[in-house]
Amino acid sequence: MPFSQNDIRTLVLIAGSEKPSNPRILRETLGLQRETVSRLITHLVKMGLVERRGREAILAGTPPAEAFKLLYFSHRATPLHKILSLRRVELLARLDQTPRSLGDLAAETDIPVDTLYGYLKGFLRVGAVSRSRQGKAYCYSFNFKLWPELKDFVTALLEYQVLRLVPREALIIKSYEDSVIFKSIRQQDATITSFSAYEDYGIDLGLWDNYYTLPKRELSLQEVFVHSLDSAWEPSQKLFCALFYLKNRNKLDAIDHPVLSNLKAVLQGERISGYPTLEDIEDRTDLYDIKL
Repeated sequence: MPFSQNDIRTLVLIAGSEKPSNPRILRETLGLQRETVSRLITHLVKMGLVERRGREAILAGTPPAEAFKLLYFSHRATPLHKILSLRRVELLARLDQTPRSLGDLAAETDIPVDTLYGYLKGFLRVGAVSRSRQGKAYCYSFNFKLWPELKDFVTALLEYQVLRLVPREALIIKSYEDSVIFKSIRQQDATITSFSAYEDYGIDLGLWDNYYTLPKRELSLQEVFVHSLDSAWEPSQKLFCALFYLKNRNKLDAIDHPVLSNLKAVLQGERISGYPTLEDIEDRTDLYDIKL
């Protein structure tokens, strides 16, 4: 859920306080009603940034809260509520060292171009973003030299929100910027992926573990394959990846992943420690009507 400006203003006051923050002091400082302040604190608690201590509020001990504290003390003069509110966090998560045009960012975030331009102007004003010209278009990239703490906070916040979705009994395989893959013996209210999704593409592995991703969403064949590459810890699992690759080679050949690079070498006859041999793969191809 995006932050409002008052969310961030409240968080700044709590982070900068040497003792637990009293709601009355917050109301007086922010000029807000009691119900509004209570709602703001509740939202920050749900986001993992604030904890209640009796009637008072303190900064939580979570990774995103610690990252925000570092951000606040590194940029105390900056109005953080103007660079973290609304959908700005979503945009900051997409910005990195690779310059992107306004059109590219709009396509990636689905934020209206006019709104996006306003956000970027604000980022440029405080130096959080750099702008360069490529042809006729301006491109934008994140300024890691001046604002590493901002990027660290956004990353920690999004990772924390995703990890909170994973059931306690599940084993997390990998956390991405805005999603996570995990496995569980039990069925979960999540999207099937990795080896568990191979059955949808003609390769039924009959595994005990179920592989999932959250948040729930529709996955492409390429996403399923990348998830399986990231899940392939054992030679047998890498063999599964090889079979899936061979069955869908024309759609997967462009994927850049170290496990896939090694599997391609294996398919050329090279022997690599921790990977199946070409003979191992050949023994399984007939089972799934796969041709080398």
